[in-house]
Amino acid sequence: MLREETMKDQGKAEGKMRALLARFSLDGHDRGLLSVMSSFRNRGIEVVYTYFSDPKELAKAAEQEDVDIIGISSSMGEHFYIASNLVKVLKEQKIEIPVIMGGVIPTRDIPELLDMGIKKVFKPGSAPGEIVDFVFKGERVP
Repeated sequence: MLREETMKDQGKAEGKMRALLARFSLDGHDRGLLSVMSSFRNRGIEVVYTYFSDPKELAKAAEQEDVDIIGISSSMGEHFYIASNLVKVLKEQKIEIPVIMGGVIPTRDIPELLDMGIKKVFKPGSAPGEIVDFVFKGERVP
């Protein structure tokens, strides 16, 4: 079940970027994601923070919240499951929102994630500012 935390910003200001940041419900590690969320907000990006048990829930939340980008933290090895299913659901529902991932993801897995349709994978230790800069470069689904 999708559960939204109280950290959600209410309302979308005209022209303001919105991001959905999420972690898998069984993944208890969220320190990095919270740091990214803080950096996003400091740069004026409105953030919806949630956790999910099914990628379909995440796609639905992204569409309902009218976000510009989805960021997923993965530290328990579920990155292929999340990426393949989320990208599939987004395509099936014709939802054109880019997805980025970060967390404990082996370097050898990154090319396959990119081939699946993930726009960028950030390794552990990536500076939150680097992630924000990537988002502001305008990397979008055509």
